[in-house]
Amino acid sequence: MRSRVQYFYADLQIIKVMQTIRLQQTIEKDGEIHLCDLPVVRSQEVEVIVLISPFRYKLAAMAQDPQIQAELSQIQQEFAVTDFDGL
Repeated sequence: MRSRVQYFYADLQIIKVMQTIRLQQTIEKDGEIHLCDLPVVRSQEVEVIVLISPFRYKLAAMAQDPQIQAELSQIQQEFAVTDFDGL
């Protein structure tokens, strides 16, 4: 009977070092991600992990959106008269 340490050691022998390539994309079409120009060749095995960005990154992206900037500017103009009401 092998001990836990032996099992753990046996498991470590099959782990191979993987090169990590980090990309960040904005989804353009629901349910699709397109990756291209990667340093991989046909039949090479890869592992793909998709991490959904937290809300703060989405908020930062929204702040850069020209339509949202225009709406915020319009809202600011509409409420500018209330800047001096002391409330």
